[in-house]
Amino acid sequence: MSNIILEILQERRVMALLFILLLAISWIFVNGGPFNGGLKFGIDFSGGLRVPVLLEQPVDSVTMGEMVDTIKARASTFALTEVRVRPVGDSEIYVEVAKTNSQLLSEILQILSQQGVFTATVDGQVAVQGSDVLTQRIYRVTGSQLAQSGGDWAISFSVTPQGETRFTTAAKGKTNYPIYMFVDRPTDAIIVISKADLLAQANVSTVAAGNIRQADALKATQDAMKLNGHNITIYLEEDLISQGENLTLKPFDNQTQAILSSNASSALISKLNASGFVMVMKKPVDMQPHYRTSNGAATTTIVDSWTAVGLNSAPSLTADVTQGVPSSFNSYVINGPATGLGNARVQDADRRARETMAVLKGGALPVQISVGQVQEVQAPLGAEFLRLSVIGAAFAMLCISFMVALRYRTLKVVLPIVFISVSEVIILVAIIGSFSIDLAAMAGIISAIGVSVDAQIVVTDEILKKGVHEDAHERLNKAFAIIVTNALVAAVAMLPLLFSGLIDVIGFATSTILGYVLGVLITRPAYGSIVQHLVHAPDENKGFSGGSSGSGNSVAAASGQQKL
Repeated sequence: MSNIILEILQERRVMALLFILLLAISWIFVNGGPFNGGLKFGIDFSGGLRVPVLLEQPVDSVTMGEMVDTIKARASTFALTEVRVRPVGDSEIYVEVAKTNSQLLSEILQILSQQGVFTATVDGQVAVQGSDVLTQRIYRVTGSQLAQSGGDWAISFSVTPQGETRFTTAAKGKTNYPIYMFVDRPTDAIIVISKADLLAQANVSTVAAGNIRQADALKATQDAMKLNGHNITIYLEEDLISQGENLTLKPFDNQTQAILSSNASSALISKLNASGFVMVMKKPVDMQPHYRTSNGAATTTIVDSWTAVGLNSAPSLTADVTQGVPSSFNSYVINGPATGLGNARVQDADRRARETMAVLKGGALPVQISVGQVQEVQAPLGAEFLRLSVIGAAFAMLCISFMVALRYRTLKVVLPIVFISVSEVIILVAIIGSFSIDLAAMAGIISAIGVSVDAQIVVTDEILKKGVHEDAHERLNKAFAIIVTNALVAAVAMLPLLFSGLIDVIGFATSTILGYVLGVLITRPAYGSIVQHLVHAPDENKGFSGGSSGSGNSVAAASGQQKL
């Protein structure tokens, strides 16, 4: 028997399974153990943090449904991470995240702070707007395409035929003009910027230091904020301060914003506030425009990105899209810079890309919102329910083992089935626990137990068939054909749920698909290798006869040749 175990351990499929299993267990315990941070549990199990979203006015049920759906669509970009969105009355929405994921909370707050209105402008005309964007065709740009985009991050999206027509009209004859891509571009506002902030990024832009003059930078910012009927004027902070008591700047209406740095002169802030402006304070780094130069008929300074006004990127229009003729070209890219160095820069780029994707996928909120104070939410089910869930899963495994034992009446089959099923669950828990194990994900994990056992029974029955003229290799291939077909059909059936944007079921769909993939690639092949060796070994159990020792030699030889 020891020789058979040694042969099993030398099988590459078994070795692969054991390696991944040990890796999963190590990952859980290196990060603190299953209940001390090694696994992240959802709101039901570990409690959560609640963000009250306050609507500026009461809304009807239809508008409330749109608000909830939009926030859910934005949250769906976080995939397995649990985010709950539910309405409360007619003027409030609760957004809840697991307590174990405080970083996610800050990203949710950032996403909720944006109205989500996408606008792309060319020479003061709207070229693309949010309603033109096909939300199902938004994806992250990576690899060589990212390098070509010229940004630290990039998002590609497609537009409707109506959007393409609008773009064609706005871009006609505008070769080398920038197309300014905004998310939440201010409309009723003025911008007050210091000379230092205006030129702060000139020395770190793609242009040489000192090439951008103050006049060129000021003109570039004014061009970026030009839009027919909604131009935004840029004022230098020093010029307004020099006017002193003679400052006569007045808002257009009671909603006009004054956008300026939190480091701006307190006296100027007080004057603007007293004049009736709605003060919008930005971080100093966000007030600093990033520039590039465009070499058309003459060298021109262009604002490439500007966080304070929601300008993500400003790629130049090429000649082939400015002919005024609609074409099949309807794909666009938003890109932008990140801050920091090394890994911090990579993380910032990832955060900005996910936030932009979330806003584009969700679309614009129909009503302005404000975010309330973060509250702690107790777990409705808690650690006791989690413990009972684990006990229930173990009991289910025990029942399945008992039924398998009745069917085959030998530990040579029962033990491998139990081992493979437990291994698969541990690996799935390690993967999904890196994000969040909520009730939906837990249901998917438990369902993986039944799917795993079902597939292993198919393999076992094929190998134990008698009175057929196929060798073990052919029978194993037939079993795997059945398993792969079943897994493929089931995975395809889950894809609509995975990409539905319904965050309530994404965890279940993802864990189920992961279970199928893991089974087909790792655990089922490992079980096939194990069971070939065991069921044809000399059997000392009277209740089972899997073949003679002579047939075992031929099967062992075949198992060394199989290519699954």
